[in-house]
Amino acid sequence: MLGVRSDTAKSWSSGRRTPPDQVINELITLADLIDDRADGTLNEIDNFPEIPEFIEIGIASDSHEAQDLGFPCVAAHRALIALVVSRGMAAGHKFIVVPRGSTVATAAAIETHL
Repeated sequence: MLGVRSDTAKSWSSGRRTPPDQVINELITLADLIDDRADGTLNEIDNFPEIPEFIEIGIASDSHEAQDLGFPCVAAHRALIALVVSRGMAAGHKFIVVPRGSTVATAAAIETHL
């Protein structure tokens, strides 16, 4: 995502090297995106006419799919899902996380268009 070797990222996380300000800014922007999208998702759930016992959430299977959703990599999309599930569970919701394209809503949309 940042265009650096994994050794470089490891040296940043271990404290051996200081990451450039640009990298820090990109990570802050990504964290804000994940937080905003989590809030938006939870607001949508709270506005369901009837909240189901289990809420299905589709997770990207690879970085290409995550990029189609506006995330730089699959790890960022997974961070979003983790945040939604943890905050949602704190609010009393139950979740099922499935690969994108295999949710009940996807199956219904496919059935409608056949």
